[in-house]
Amino acid sequence: MTWTRMRIWLSLTMVIVLARCDRSERPLTEQHDLTHLGGEKGWILTSGVWANPVIPVCWESTPTGQQVERGWVQNAVEISWDANSRVDFTGWDKCASWTDRSVGVRIAVADKGARTLGLGDAVSGVRDGVRLNFTYRKWNSWCAGSESLRERCIRANAVHEFGHVLSFAHEHNRHDRPSTCKAAAQGSNGDVILTPWDSLSIMNYCNEGRMRAGGVLSAGDITSVRQVYGVDSVPPMR
Repeated sequence: MTWTRMRIWLSLTMVIVLARCDRSERPLTEQHDLTHLGGEKGWILTSGVWANPVIPVCWESTPTGQQVERGWVQNAVEISWDANSRVDFTGWDKCASWTDRSVGVRIAVADKGARTLGLGDAVSGVRDGVRLNFTYRKWNSWCAGSESLRERCIRANAVHEFGHVLSFAHEHNRHDRPSTCKAAAQGSNGDVILTPWDSLSIMNYCNEGRMRAGGVLSAGDITSVRQVYGVDSVPPMR
């Protein structure tokens, strides 16, 4: 057996073993040494992969008037990244007062551009580590064109930003992107490319339909998150 085939076999074996474990049983530190298997898609910063796929989430503030929107965000994340991997974003309540020992994802809401302050576990415990927009009055105002469109934009932004939380970089930042993709590179880059280029990724600004689709993962997104975080042997009940 050649060394390349041995690496592929070891990587596949690791994924199978992880798939048999409960989400909270086995850390994912051994997943940091990823291998190019040739069929996956996505771009990840391996140093940001969470050691434990159970990741606490909270809101910096929870005004009554935003209950519906917070529900859209939670649902969008749960039926995308959560449903297709061993990742389990938990909590979704109001954040406790910040200390230097705070952990997990802290979400702020403002009528500004959606963003994540870093990739992967670099955002753990960071105040306003993820920012989402619910009104779209000043930013991406076309999203406020109708209530259904606003919901789809909220959902799409949530799934995209939580892709960054899982350490996935922008797909359009890749050096091998085709000349047809004109989006400007933005944010941090990954260090492992899971090939090939994915034009339909939720992480790709050149996927012009991603916002109107409401946060749908591509087949490549699903393959990527499963490669990195594993798959549940029994899907979680929602």
